[in-house]
Amino acid sequence: MKLSMISAMAHGRVIGTGHGGIPWHLPRDVKHFREYTQGKHLLLGRRTFEEMLGWFTDHHPIVLTHNTNYDPEVGSVAQTMESALDLALSTGAQELVVCGGSELYHTALPYADELILTLVEASVEGTVLFPDFEKDITWEAVSEKTFPADEANSYAMRFLHLRRLHPAAVRTEIKA
Repeated sequence: MKLSMISAMAHGRVIGTGHGGIPWHLPRDVKHFREYTQGKHLLLGRRTFEEMLGWFTDHHPIVLTHNTNYDPEVGSVAQTMESALDLALSTGAQELVVCGGSELYHTALPYADELILTLVEASVEGTVLFPDFEKDITWEAVSEKTFPADEANSYAMRFLHLRRLHPAAVRTEIKA
């Protein structure tokens, strides 16, 4: 099973304001997110899951939370990264897509095979950051596509798909 991480980030790896939500509205990125995650197993932190309720039409969400009493409206719950991976694998997932938030991205990065990034050409205020994904891990570009700002999308953006060059060592015992 492949583990990928999907995120949009502005300059300085900013992914959120710290008050919930993201500091931009980019329909092109929303469409990209929906197309990539369609029909897949998603791993989300509890707050991100709750912010995204209503998005899960044909997805299989797994909520990673330490709260053992958490009962989501849709999907499943896991308390550890390893149990989330095992749960996705046991339900036949070919890919588990990590969708945030920041704490989960930091936890999942050592397990990640691929990154699906939207690099937003903007400097925005925010305290929630994507991890330094280039520190200690080498990635190769699989694809890259650039889009200018337009009437619907206030910032230019670049879709960047990266693949890890060396297997994630922390997953050797659970990777199928």
